[in-house]
Amino acid sequence: MKALLLTNRAPRHQKIALQAAPDFLQVNLLESPDRAVILSRIADVDVLISERSGSIDRGLIEAGKKLRLVQRLGQFTHDIDLDAARESGVPVCYAPLLVSTLVSEHVMMQILALAKTYRESAHVMLQRGDWAPPQKCDENYFAYNWTGRTGMRTLAESTVGIIGFGEIGADVARRLRGFGSEVLYYKRRRLPAGLEDALSLRYADLDQIRARSDFLCLLQPHGPGVGESIDSHFIAKMKKGALLISTGASTVLKEADVAAAVLSGQLGGLAVDGYVHEPAPFDSPLLNLARECPQANVILSPHIAGGVASNDVAARSREFENIRRLNEGRPLLHQLV
Repeated sequence: MKALLLTNRAPRHQKIALQAAPDFLQVNLLESPDRAVILSRIADVDVLISERSGSIDRGLIEAGKKLRLVQRLGQFTHDIDLDAARESGVPVCYAPLLVSTLVSEHVMMQILALAKTYRESAHVMLQRGDWAPPQKCDENYFAYNWTGRTGMRTLAESTVGIIGFGEIGADVARRLRGFGSEVLYYKRRRLPAGLEDALSLRYADLDQIRARSDFLCLLQPHGPGVGESIDSHFIAKMKKGALLISTGASTVLKEADVAAAVLSGQLGGLAVDGYVHEPAPFDSPLLNLARECPQANVILSPHIAGGVASNDVAARSREFENIRRLNEGRPLLHQLV
């Protein structure tokens, strides 16, 4: 069986994907190809696999004379011509990505931990303080907030901004729907209005999203212009006291500027999973901030948001489940057409 895999991911991820492919599948991988290149390769392939977004129009589908399946890796399918696929008798499926689920769950943990000042509360509770004498709790007595914490927030009626809106951003937006938040997003190419409505979110440019967000999530992938772009000038345009969550490109933060913004109060809290240098140096500005200010609203994790899914061949093999099912004549999963 022949497959054409269209991807814009980095070479290391491409290598893992190829290793995860089943033995019976001959994969021709194209990195960020233009339409003409795809047209020149699609005529004799059985499966067209599209990783991340990228238009699959009527012309491409009709040129795939032997196509038996169009498989989107991820849940964005707005740029696939489903009518053309239906008319050509070609099934179209999507595949929820394990790494997207893992990272979006981690982002929600970071958001909630910052909103509830979890680190500060846990640290103070473990110290010996001048608290009231302990008494046994019952329905008439409990020492609510006995350490006198302040600054806790709610997601309800708060504005959450997402910069870098791919599969992970969409998963975060889906998880936020039940919290009653207003969700804004920014990406280079705006989504169709129907998809915005389906995800209950609104587009905002960089100035708008910085000025309005109570929680700002950075989910950009690595790429030109991303490195250390979140600096003092960027942060100065954010709402004072906003909470910053960085779980995208490791190099996006100018770490000294971000640490200074937490100390000054310009940022009300910070959660980080990726660092400019990894493993993070012991004397890095962010580790120093967390170490020297144990009551600061700072949540650090050692680049674990994706678990092992993005680097593990066995985990990535899940993305080829429908191709195995097609080969064995079993029903396909997440089939749209």
